Amino acid sequence: MKNRERKYFSVPDIFIILIAVVASVIALLSQLNSNTDSLNCVIRVKGEVVESFELSNVTEPVTCEIEGELPLTVYVTEKSVKVQSSSCPDKLCEHSGEITRSGQSIVCLPAKVSVTLESTDEQNDFDAVVG
Repeated sequence: MKNRERKYFSVPDIFIILIAVVASVIALLSQLNSNTDSLNCVIRVKGEVVESFELSNVTEPVTCEIEGELPLTVYVTEKSVKVQSSSCPDKLCEHSGEITRSGQSIVCLPAKVSVTLESTDEQNDFDAVVG
């Protein structure tokens, strides 16, 4: 009885694995590079803009107090935005965490406040277009 050497991967298998790894690295790098556009933080109360910050201009963290029926505090840094505290009963806006990309938003329905990150790039960042 001959002892055959068992091959785990053939040449075509290694080629396919290599292509998958390269494609994954390219996809990851393109995703990281897509977050480099400038972002505006827009805070609206009852649909009207009350504050707007360009994140690239924020050198030190900014705490923005939003007055109203249910006051809340928005914390803005050069890379992210979050609702730091809120007087609303459910506190869902606080638990939403930080937003860091264009199109993301935090909404506090009881306070009628929305915090949205919008791209300042000329081209729009659409996920889909529905006709």
